[in-house]
Parts: sequence; C-alpha cells; structure tokens
Amino acid sequence: MSAPAAVAFRVDASLQIGTGHVMRCLTLADALHERGWRSHFLCREHPGHLAEFIQQRGHGVKLLSKPAQALVGGPDADGEPPLAHAAWLGCSPAEDAAETAAVLADLKPAWLIVDHYALDRRWEQLQRPHVHHILAIDDLADRAHDVDLLLDQNLGRADRDYDDLLPGHTKRLIGPRFALLRPEFAALRAASLARRQQQPTQLGYNILITLGGVDKDNATGALLQALARVALPAATRITIVMGPRAPWLEQVRQLAADLPCSTELLVNTPHMAQWMAQADLAIGAAGSTSWERCCLGLPTLMVVLADNQRSGATALDECGAALILDLAEPNLTTQLKSVIASCHAAGSDTLASMGRQAATITDGTGTQTVRQAMQDIDELVGTAALPSPAQQAQQAQHRTTRPMRASPQVRPLQADDLDLVRQWRNSEAVRRWMFSTNTITEQEHREWFAKNQNNPLRHLLVYTEDETSLGFVNISEHADSRNAEWGFYIAPDAPPGTGQRMGKTALSYAFNALALHKVSGHVLHFNQRSIRFHEKLGFQLEGRLRDEHYDGSSYHDVVLFGLLSNDYLPD
Repeated sequence: MSAPAAVAFRVDASLQIGTGHVMRCLTLADALHERGWRSHFLCREHPGHLAEFIQQRGHGVKLLSKPAQALVGGPDADGEPPLAHAAWLGCSPAEDAAETAAVLADLKPAWLIVDHYALDRRWEQLQRPHVHHILAIDDLADRAHDVDLLLDQNLGRADRDYDDLLPGHTKRLIGPRFALLRPEFAALRAASLARRQQQPTQLGYNILITLGGVDKDNATGALLQALARVALPAATRITIVMGPRAPWLEQVRQLAADLPCSTELLVNTPHMAQWMAQADLAIGAAGSTSWERCCLGLPTLMVVLADNQRSGATALDECGAALILDLAEPNLTTQLKSVIASCHAAGSDTLASMGRQAATITDGTGTQTVRQAMQDIDELVGTAALPSPAQQAQQAQHRTTRPMRASPQVRPLQADDLDLVRQWRNSEAVRRWMFSTNTITEQEHREWFAKNQNNPLRHLLVYTEDETSLGFVNISEHADSRNAEWGFYIAPDAPPGTGQRMGKTALSYAFNALALHKVSGHVLHFNQRSIRFHEKLGFQLEGRLRDEHYDGSSYHDVVLFGLLSNDYLPD
C-alpha cells in the first residue's frame, strides 16, 4: 500500500499577525486528513505561534528559526521593493525560502499551501523543485504568485483582480462560497436560520463578542467599557470568546465581571459554531470569522482591526450583511446606543434583514470544494515523482495549454441565475417530465424566488462545473425532522454524464453540509430515465402511489424513492 500523500503548509501566527491564517489552514488540513493526506505545518517561531495547538489537532509541525529582524523598508536582495507585509516574516524572503526548501526537500509533499502576506511569486518559484503543486491563500491581490491554485475567499473580489498577478494555468477560486469553514458550520446552518426566522422579535438579547484570538490592541476591553454605559435590555446575555495567548485576557475578565448583565468569558472554545448559532447578535472582527457568521445568518456589528480587513468589511456593510462599528469613533458609547436602539425599535427589521442577507453569502461548503479542486489537479497532472528541472519547465507548459478538469459543486441560486434556470425549466426537454408542465412566466419565476430564497428549509442550488452552470437542484426539508425531498433538472445542452455528477454532488451536500437523515424522490412512472438515475445513486424503491398525479387529462402513478444517510456511499 502506498504511503498517504503529504501536504505542507507555510503559515504563521503571532501577536502581530493573529491566529486567523493558521486556523483556516487547520480547517483545510482536517478536511484533507479525512481523505488520507498527512499535513505538516512550517511556522516561524514568532511570539504567539500555535505549534502546540496544531500538534493537538493531530498535524505535524516544524518550527522555523526565531525571527531575527523585522523588515520595514528598503529593497529586497533582487532590488525590488519589499512587500507591504514584509515585517510579518521576521527575516528576509530569501532566508525564509532557503529554510523552507530544506524542509520540503526531506518531506517531498504533493502540495505546498502558502498562506502568508509576506511571500510572493519569487519565494514560490524557489519551492518548485521540491513540490508537485502549490496553492496560495490570499486576501489582498497585491502581489504576484506562481501557483497552480489560488484561493481568495473575500466578498467583492473578482477574477480580474488577479489577471496580472497569476500565470495562465492557475485555477482561481474567488469569493466567500469557497471560504474555509469547519464542517460544523454547514451542519448547523439550517437550524440556525430556522431559529432566526421563528423568533425575530427576540433577536439581540444573546450577544457574542469575538474580536480575534489575540486582540493585541485590546479592542475587546474598549468595547466592554462602552457597553457598560449602554442601557441594554434586561434579558441581555453576553458571551466573549478569546484565545489563551491574548495579552489583555485578565483585564477583559475583570471588565466582564463588572458588567451589569449576565456575561461569560470563554477561552479557546472548540464550540464556536454552536455559540454563533445560539447568538442573536455578534460584535466581531472583520476577518475570516465573518464567513462563519454569514453561514449561520448571524447579524453582526463588525469591527475592522487591520487595514487589510477594510475592503471585505465594506463589501459586507454595503450589501446589508453587517454594520461596521468604528472603534476609533470619539464616542463609541453613543455609537453603540444608536445602533442598538435602532435594532430594538418597535417594528424594526434591522437585525432580521441583516441575518437574511448574511446567509446568502456562503453556505459553508467551501472547504470541500477547495479539497476537490486539489484532487482534480492531482488527477490531471499526477504526483508519482518529483520533477527534474527540465520536467518542471515541461509541466509548466502542460499546465498552460491543457484545460483543467471541471470541479463539480453546488452553490445557492442567485437573482442573476433566474433567467437561465427559467430557460432550462421551460424547455420541452425538461418540462415534459415535470409534475407541472406549464410554461413559467418571468414574473412567476421571480415571485417564487422571492418567496423561497430566505426560507431556511428550502435549498435552491445551481450545479456548476468549472464555474459553468449546468443544472438546478431543489432540496426541501421537513420542518420537524432531518428528512427532505429533492427535485432537479439539468441544462438541455449539458454534456453526457452531467446528471450523475450533479446527483452525487447534490447528495454530498445534503448529507454532509446539511446533515440530513433522509432524501426522498418522487418520480412519474413513465420517466424511466429518472427512475434509473435514482437507482444508480443508491436510492431504494419505497412504493408506488397509484393514479396519484392528474395532469389535466390523465392519471399517472408516482414512484417513491428514498436514500438514508446510513446507506449513502460517497465516491
């Protein structure tokens, strides 16, 4: 039996950098571990590094040497100006590249994943002889990369932002739907959204404060001092989450104890998804935890703690998914009073509307999509042996000229998809197999979308391959169980095999992301293609309703299929 593939992560945590980069890499490492990959983290020994925590999660760690200097200006060794975040590295890029390459030469990983604002194309090119593929996780689009896969999970980012920064072969995963979230967020999404829909008048009484694992500038303390002067509703309960190495932890603990309302401080909690699902309002940092809150539809007063967070925070504010809270305001107390009063005003829909909009940003399945993209590249290029320098040049040409295999996925239906999906639905090739064969008007279609888009029990999904839309899936959950019914159709001109790939992808979403117990399908008896489709996917025949459906002129039997989570066999 061959040894499991190795993956190397070059990522740092520190009091200056924070913990977010390491945490999202850990999420991806955990997902890769599920498929048998071994992850090794290469981290510089900054104050506040998370090596012990990484090891506790079951991954290998190699600590690079302690920082020797902070680069704050002057050209690099090649004469080019330093990157904007060069000071985060703690040594020169050339020194870091040499130290990293020495580790990679022994490890021989299939993938190198680099999540570091102080590293760019020049550093990546020096690692090429020691790895098969490179993935860069970026948020800034401010430097060039030489990578096979680029992930930027930020709202407002566009493919074109990287046009001049990437080689032609690079696969781009752009936007919050690719956000690296732990599986528990997707698993709790439906319940969290349902709770907010059922209890809109109570929103805002459970407040969750999460301003980063480190919070080096004590934003949490400033916020608590301001909240102490705000007349919060009597039933308010505040929960604060911080990391164990936060330098202001004890001061925050004392401030929390002095608040007039019920307040709890949690240190390094492993149950963040549960706390977010139970919260009615978050006051949170504008980093990667933004996507966790969006997945669960959690209304947020968002605090920008670093300049590199501002563009993403602005995009969330502008689309109504969060409100920016400026800690630099001269009178933070007045600002908080105004926002909270607005949220609790009679008839106010502020928080509920914010939560609904946030829930459209991401559904929490991005980690699985990124993992699949990595596996697709492996299958295309291969990882049998590390290439020689001559082979590297040949492979670079191969990557440039040969198209990458499609990466199947489902994503939430958006308003921009409606015209295309209605066109599919109204085509004769699709419509003749439907329970309702009438042609749907544009107004009917948009009214249907407006009615169902924010229903947490209705999952309206577009199936895509390599970002090309090819099908539609509707998963309707029952309100009192983890069971659901599904319906679907593919584009009339979709290539052969699309239906089976869409079915497998949608079922993976249903059982993994939504954590469903059962998926049921209802098929008209004459639709033999759909009957065979369900059988191939593992569905069991559960019955036949005689003359159940009347189409206006004839009665038809309906065939019932069901697939239990225990019987679901993913590829």
